[in-house]
Amino acid sequence: MRPVHPRLTTARRARRAVLLAVLACAAGVWGARAEENECRRAPSLSAGPVLAPGRVSAPGRTAFVKDGLARAGCPDPGPACRERAYLVTGDAVILGERRGAFVCASYRGAKDEDVGRTGWIPAEAVAVEPAPPVAVEGWLGTWKQAEAQIRVTPGDKPGTLAVAGDATWGGGDPDRVRRGGIHTGEMSGTVVPVGDAASFAMGENGTLPVQTGGESDCKVWLRRLGPWLVVDDNLACGGMNVTFRGVYRRTP
Repeated sequence: MRPVHPRLTTARRARRAVLLAVLACAAGVWGARAEENECRRAPSLSAGPVLAPGRVSAPGRTAFVKDGLARAGCPDPGPACRERAYLVTGDAVILGERRGAFVCASYRGAKDEDVGRTGWIPAEAVAVEPAPPVAVEGWLGTWKQAEAQIRVTPGDKPGTLAVAGDATWGGGDPDRVRRGGIHTGEMSGTVVPVGDAASFAMGENGTLPVQTGGESDCKVWLRRLGPWLVVDDNLACGGMNVTFRGVYRRTP
């Protein structure tokens, strides 16, 4: 077999490196575009657009619209991007990022803690509602979502709140329950709410401002918004995949 000239080998390696770089760049661009069009996660408080309460004002049914991860080119008003899931007139939602003619909306059922959906809907189909002021008493109670519960009680000092919660991952999977493969997490802290917002970090010696918490400390952001308690965390409040992030309803 004829030996390959070193210069040819080097040239081929260089061309291959350029090709891989181009492919990686293309993949990165597509990934970024898909991520930019993503609307399927619970609202974020630690980063992202400011949230606002809203209500579906369009008559009849308002269908959710696919995001860029579900189908390239979405959200788009065409039928290819339309979801089967829908909202109806009067449904309360949490409004987040707006992209063109669409807004990222989160919905939670009033009775079933497992019923919820986040997705793009036409911005013209919803009306933004003013967020009323939230007194300290407006935080109090037991708040639930699927696999998580948060209790808010008065703190030891006037104007403070004691926040404590526990969460699981895998609790809805009968096989994991049978095998004992459920991951758990918990958080607690004492906060002074600023209007409808509060946050804290769990330090070794007690509650810390979220800005001064370490990378491995559990950090929690909370916001009272309409009938909901919106919660975000840094995925450091329990075992693998455990998170308190989500939209909670107060239990009766």
